[in-house]
Amino acid sequence: MIHMHAIPAAPAQRLIGRPRIAYLTNTEVDNSGKVRAIHSHADITEIGLVYEGRGVHIIDGREYRSKPGDLVLYNTDVLHQDLSCSGGESMRFFLCGVAGLHLAGLPSGHIAAGPSNYVIQSGMSFPFLLHGFEALERGLLEQSSQTSAFAQGFLQSLLAVLETALSNMGRNPSGTLQDNLSLAEEIRRYIDQNYTQNFTLEELAGHFHINRFYAAHIFSDMFHCSLMQYRTRRRVGEAQSLLTSTDCSVTYIASVVGYDDPNRFSQVFSKIVGMPPSKYRDLSVRSRQPLRKA
Repeated sequence: MIHMHAIPAAPAQRLIGRPRIAYLTNTEVDNSGKVRAIHSHADITEIGLVYEGRGVHIIDGREYRSKPGDLVLYNTDVLHQDLSCSGGESMRFFLCGVAGLHLAGLPSGHIAAGPSNYVIQSGMSFPFLLHGFEALERGLLEQSSQTSAFAQGFLQSLLAVLETALSNMGRNPSGTLQDNLSLAEEIRRYIDQNYTQNFTLEELAGHFHINRFYAAHIFSDMFHCSLMQYRTRRRVGEAQSLLTSTDCSVTYIASVVGYDDPNRFSQVFSKIVGMPPSKYRDLSVRSRQPLRKA
């Protein structure tokens, strides 16, 4: 289960061309099976710092491992999910959402140039970054009048650390990041584009002109879940986003993500998230109440 309390940053003045921290979370991911389903953010870049335990991060369909001191980077519109390592201790990490990020040489909202940059080591900067995240969280919880200014300064320091780390790695390592998708990745992308449709395994395999058993095998071998489980997680992940970002009814959201029966949707959602959609919305809304500026 993910134990998360969202701590939105105070709404500082929105300066054109200047990024800002939109929210901060301090998250624990355990092995209970209740996770934040696969999701993406349309206008937010996320930067995570793992400070305890070991994690598994599914980013753009690929699996990455993390340990304390690792930074995890999520570009805008990239699908992702965070898990703890099987049989291990819970993973704890800070995660900040950054709005308005524009880095030279990269698309808007991107901080990682490619798959080799999604999880990187903070190295000797780890204690500094951890202290900064802890101080920011403390300021937000105490509703300090200095939090907005601190958040802006800390973000600039965080981006500087990332720039140095990424430069040392090389933003575009030649020849190592060819975009030759395997068949399993093509199937995953197809599901991402059509997860609201009620296709069967046979119909999906037929689209790629392959045997359904072969399709199921290569997909589960790469992504560690069945084709239909992945589609369900995509649906639930999108539903979570809609529940927290819109006032649409649960019945309407169920239909949008592919469920004709709202009762069936609630059952599936509760099984994955650990609570009904209405309760998830209520807890999310209450946890994201903006802090008042002094």
